[in-house]
Amino acid sequence: MSDKTESTFLPLFPLQTVVFPGEKLKLHIFEPRYKQLIQDCSATGQSFGVPAFMKGKISDYGTEVALLTIFAVDENGEMDILTEGRRVFRLLHVVNPVPDKLYPGGEVVFLEDEMDVPEVSTEELKKAFDDFHALLQTGYRRKNFNVRHLSFQLAQEVGFTLEQKVELLAVTKESERLRMVLQHLRRAIPVLEAAQEAKYRTRKNGKFLRLETFDL
Repeated sequence: MSDKTESTFLPLFPLQTVVFPGEKLKLHIFEPRYKQLIQDCSATGQSFGVPAFMKGKISDYGTEVALLTIFAVDENGEMDILTEGRRVFRLLHVVNPVPDKLYPGGEVVFLEDEMDVPEVSTEELKKAFDDFHALLQTGYRRKNFNVRHLSFQLAQEVGFTLEQKVELLAVTKESERLRMVLQHLRRAIPVLEAAQEAKYRTRKNGKFLRLETFDL
């Protein structure tokens, strides 16, 4: 893993989620400290950091997020906003609160993202992805597997846990991230197949079965 040595100070908005680069996220802002954070970012154009909050603490990794739009502001100052993930960072230390502010901040270094040649074939990844959603009967089919940061997009579509998302966020090579996604699918598909078989057997319990026969 590599990161830029120069550090940057960002306001922080810890959430129980991961925002990946390129991902848009709508948020309702209601806490006074984060209302102040968004007001400051709106006034200055400053971005802010969203590290995942899990297991009672802030993760070491997060994403720089840009404020795109403030849709509405209520009389009490609550806001509906649209944000977009930009760069992944490693969190060096936290200041809570920032001096003269209500919200926390932190010193971060941005990771150098490496869009290297994938070791995983698109055909293999697509088949596993389609099998996964077919077993879940979601009806969802991804049309484009040739996009930047495909790994981050797929992680939101194949049931990564919060911990898995943070782990993926910390990996700087796209080839390694895609391998992690494929490994996840390879583990998940047999479990889903077994669940489908159990469901089928439960439904047929006590009934006479009419099964295909084969010539030997």
